[in-house]
Amino acid sequence: MEDGRKDESDDDGLGPEARAQRAAAPYINAVWRVVGGVLVGGGVGWFVDGKLHSSPWGLIVGLFVGMGAGFYGLIQGLNAMKKR
Repeated sequence: MEDGRKDESDDDGLGPEARAQRAAAPYINAVWRVVGGVLVGGGVGWFVDGKLHSSPWGLIVGLFVGMGAGFYGLIQGLNAMKKR
């Protein structure tokens, strides 16, 4: 600003490391969507295998469904970042 005051957008009170973490947060979120999908799908498949005694098919199907759901969430997250 002309009177010597800093613009609020220039100084948000964060250090350089905090700014870098804030900038990386959407990408970390997108990766966790894939990891979470695989873990949840694998867990559900493992549970189904235990109940139906169908080992390893429930786990395999659960992992593939979880992977698909994770990549779907990844694409949604990346599209949301692109719109910003």
